[in-house]
Amino acid sequence: MDNATNCDKLAELLPNHLPIFSGKQGQLRCLAHVFNLIAKASFKQCEYNGVFISFFLKKPKPKKQVHINAKEEIILDPGDDADILGYEDGEDDTAIQEEVDASLEEDEGDEGQAIHNDKVAKTICEKAIQYMADKGVLMDSDEAKIALQIFPQASGLACHVHDSPTLKEQFDKLVSEDTELKNSQQTLSHQVTTRWNSDLDCLKSHLYFWDILEQLTAIPSLNLKAYSLSLDQWKMAEDVYEILLLFDELTHIFSAAKTPLIVNAIPVLEELHEGLISACDDNENNISTVVQIACQAGLLLIDKYLTFAHDCDIYIIAIVMCPDHKLKWFKDHGRTSRQIKDIEKMVVSKWKNNY
Repeated sequence: MDNATNCDKLAELLPNHLPIFSGKQGQLRCLAHVFNLIAKASFKQCEYNGVFISFFLKKPKPKKQVHINAKEEIILDPGDDADILGYEDGEDDTAIQEEVDASLEEDEGDEGQAIHNDKVAKTICEKAIQYMADKGVLMDSDEAKIALQIFPQASGLACHVHDSPTLKEQFDKLVSEDTELKNSQQTLSHQVTTRWNSDLDCLKSHLYFWDILEQLTAIPSLNLKAYSLSLDQWKMAEDVYEILLLFDELTHIFSAAKTPLIVNAIPVLEELHEGLISACDDNENNISTVVQIACQAGLLLIDKYLTFAHDCDIYIIAIVMCPDHKLKWFKDHGRTSRQIKDIEKMVVSKWKNNY
């Protein structure tokens, strides 16, 4: 099941109609969706706004549709369309607004699931901001602003280069002249709401063509100044890219077909947990506070789903029955002797009752 509350309700009520189903203890969750909710993913036509990436993608308010009489005069408040991204429009904000508007038009699909995801993300993000503030890690408005600009500017530039023959020709010329580019990649990637990993691909290609894009946006006649990232944004983009890499391999694994991976659910969640802790507490690499707070938001959500996983006996039993794990896995990962004993008793009891 995915992680919407209606699925929780189904697991609660299903035993009334199917007694063999054990309710919450038998509710397996879609781990791919958990990873996507923590990061950011898109399946089919439904965009899931994930916790980590939500600090870098602010979802705009839908534009109002107003029906008026043909002769009725319209008076617009100058502030009606302003501040969609949390700050006033300016020359450098053109790219951001164009890309945000495009994303809004594509954001359609399973509204119930999207509402659930947005609600979870908002609540967790607020808790993360407060938690880090209590530790003295504060995010100022300027840093929040440049964080929200990174993806729209990067994706917007990629779209313009792709759609404009003139820009594409200039981009290709710069690429061909750069002797340091060893990779076979020749194009920029942009965000696609129907592909979960497009955020990662967008940053990867942007960072790969860093020098090329600096040259391209510096050409006055091309009018691309609005799409040029500042040094702070480039550094933040590198940090975000490194964090998204943590999710990439895991999501590929849990998205594979015909692969039994129940035994890996808790170990992989704990592995991701450790990776985000390392990033969140990194005081040596000057990671931006936005990225640290975003990592903390991811940690809070992982804690939530680890609790759900431990409440489901199937995940625990799978680890105990796995020849590579058994009870030793719990000992190696910090469980107390009492906890391990309780796990052993539960598994033995389940075996006796069912077999």
